[in-house]
Amino acid sequence: MPYHPTTARAEPDPRLDPYRERAGALFRQDEQVGVLYLRIGTWSQQVGGHLWWRRWSEPREQAEGYLAFTAGGFDDFVEDLQTLGDELADWGMGRFLYRGELLHVTWLDDATSRQTRVDTFGLDPNPAVDRLH
Repeated sequence: MPYHPTTARAEPDPRLDPYRERAGALFRQDEQVGVLYLRIGTWSQQVGGHLWWRRWSEPREQAEGYLAFTAGGFDDFVEDLQTLGDELADWGMGRFLYRGELLHVTWLDDATSRQTRVDTFGLDPNPAVDRLH
């Protein structure tokens, strides 16, 4: 039984495809209030064992979000697919719920999303996704 979870990628969930390595501009009415960047990652949960006798769940996808606000400030979040159900529907309709406030999100194209990833958030490329493009 491995000490660390497997490095295998999770089975991709097609509902997340439009949001893989995707940036969006966040608006409150007509005023841009920030930028969002989504990265889809893989995680496993320890389901048993201890020390070097650990057992891990099958790898699953999760959404990792990064937010930079025009007024200054930064926030981030991690959510698994079990808690993302309603939010995925909102994202598809151009809505983003942040701390109880419903903002409008305009999703950016691939090139602008990559530029935002680097310029705004300073994130490295995600090798699992970049090799697909």
